[in-house]
Amino acid sequence: MNSPEVQLFSDDRLIALIQVNDLAAFEHIYNKYWSKLYLSAYNILRDRQVSEDITQEVLVSLWMKRSSMQVTTSLNAYLYTAVRYRVFNVLRSGKVKADLFNSLEELFSNNGGEEILSEKEINRLLEQGVAELPEKCRQIFLMSRKEHLSTKEIAERLGISPKTVENQLTIALNRLRKTLGDFVCMALIMFCGRWF
Repeated sequence: MNSPEVQLFSDDRLIALIQVNDLAAFEHIYNKYWSKLYLSAYNILRDRQVSEDITQEVLVSLWMKRSSMQVTTSLNAYLYTAVRYRVFNVLRSGKVKADLFNSLEELFSNNGGEEILSEKEINRLLEQGVAELPEKCRQIFLMSRKEHLSTKEIAERLGISPKTVENQLTIALNRLRKTLGDFVCMALIMFCGRWF
């Protein structure tokens, strides 16, 4: 199914399509809701990285649970509720709890022979995308995603402000998204938790 057709469908129709593994329908939902969900999380948390992580978790979870999910309200309400739930968990725990890497691995291994990307290909694409980032941006991105350092820890280590770290991470994610495409970028960014 081509992308212009998908854009004309209602959310109910898009849900039905992703339940039968229609990636174009999922990509449309992802593109339609990503910014709105991110802003919803950011308006409460005021932390770009955590808000991006939460948004990615919610959207990947939608895809992971596509065959069993039951949206009894609108897709909009379903996604916003999922974001709020994760935001409250972050506020309660003081950090993001991410078992998403295991879930993402399942996405690639349990697709009945229709894997989106192999682990080797994911690593290759990630290495290529990160290599194209400006030096400082690349360094900060790697410290965040490979070393799992917080914004504050990176700022202290590099002798820069936390705001500069946040800006560089946002630049990195935007460039990777632009270079690699939203869905591939989403998978790559989250998979790099297992990136060696």
